[in-house]
Amino acid sequence: MDGLEIMDGREAFERLQEHASVYYAMHAACYSGSPRELRMTARPRSFWKRAGKQKIHVPIAADIAATSSDLLFGEECQIAAVNRDEEPNDRVQGRLETIARRNNIHALLCEAAESCSALGDVYLKVCWDTEEAASPSLRVIQGDAAWPEYRMGGLRAIHIFTPVREQSGRDSTVVRTHECYMPGKILTEVYRGTPENLGIRLEEDALQELGLSPEITVPDGEMLAVHIPNIRPNRMFRGSCMGRSDYDNQRDLMDALDEAYSSWIRDIRLGKARLLVPAEYLRRNPEELFGSDRSFPTFEFDEDVETLCALDVNTQNGGNMITPTQFTIRSQDHARTCQDLIMKIVSGAGYSPQTFGINIEGMAQSGTALRIREKKSYSTTGKKQAYWQAPLEELLTAMLHLDACLYPAGGSTRDCHVHVSFPDLFTTDLPTTASALQMLTGAMAVSTEVKVRMLHPDWTSDQVREEIGRICAEYGIGGA
Repeated sequence: MDGLEIMDGREAFERLQEHASVYYAMHAACYSGSPRELRMTARPRSFWKRAGKQKIHVPIAADIAATSSDLLFGEECQIAAVNRDEEPNDRVQGRLETIARRNNIHALLCEAAESCSALGDVYLKVCWDTEEAASPSLRVIQGDAAWPEYRMGGLRAIHIFTPVREQSGRDSTVVRTHECYMPGKILTEVYRGTPENLGIRLEEDALQELGLSPEITVPDGEMLAVHIPNIRPNRMFRGSCMGRSDYDNQRDLMDALDEAYSSWIRDIRLGKARLLVPAEYLRRNPEELFGSDRSFPTFEFDEDVETLCALDVNTQNGGNMITPTQFTIRSQDHARTCQDLIMKIVSGAGYSPQTFGINIEGMAQSGTALRIREKKSYSTTGKKQAYWQAPLEELLTAMLHLDACLYPAGGSTRDCHVHVSFPDLFTTDLPTTASALQMLTGAMAVSTEVKVRMLHPDWTSDQVREEIGRICAEYGIGGA
């Protein structure tokens, strides 16, 4: 270490609570769509703070988070185990794929990416139980359940707080574990407090009851947890290492969208057809038909009956006493307003409106036109990949090394490390690729090997060589 002590659990929890109250809470409310959370985190005099009978939340925040996850991990990223000389190790690769399959890593990464988009941060940690599982496991930790500690731009520790027992009621108590992941070791404590306070630290007997150890030494001095920011900088805390939510500075626009959509639904409700009739035309209360001491008659109201609104008029003059009424529903005005707000929210989150099906006008485009149209979405996803790649490689490498120590017969070695590669964001369709290859071949500016690699970018060098051999044999030409 650098001679400075790691902060204790109480200080880390206080910093986490402070950051959660001013940043995570408002974004979590938009993501979940809970009316209670939206009211609690709304600004004074905003739509969700004002009194009202019916408020509708448009789940654009959840849609943005899901789209972010789809763009990052909609297709599985490739994980490869290589030796120190960067040569593939087939035996370790097989073990790595087994661990990935047992942990369903693709689904875990999709889950983590969605949470990261909403809150701005997410954490991954490695767990193990040699008696219950045949390999280490990977766990997702939500951004508002952990606090990272950085020094000189480098991650020094991650404090993870996990509730293990909760008691509701007037005197609600929460028993939490505090895990401090550091390079080379993991420290664990147990606290009893409230939802807002960490409380008092319990003795080691509480750890033993939970089957936990106060300190664990990690082989090779590696760190078995990583912090993954969604994107940086965090505009509210520019000098920090915390990530930025996709909803940053979007809360007012999201409130305006909810207000516009709620107004639209209100127009529909008020625009129902009504008949204005004399009070005598309405149905009397059955009790009054058999005698009653009431001075004024009462009438039953049934909102499903189309004759609802009574007028106190003289029906003796004759004429048509039934007046139909139906207000105009401003559907086009509301639709344009909502669409404009959605476009601004999506663009503010770093994505092209076309990614969300807006302004596509039923046209199926591909190749260069598609890349131009959705360039903003691709650029944002490329930035996020840069924040994901290094932490994933570090964690999966540490996971392999831990597997080699805990399960020596599994096939892992401590001499290998893991490379993670994401699918190409600008993958072109076959007609576009074929046209490019034809022009390059006509200009005699490309070899057979390059053509095969352009057509099959996911193939290994052995597969490329085999394909070149088949092409040469089939057409009777020399190798390129």
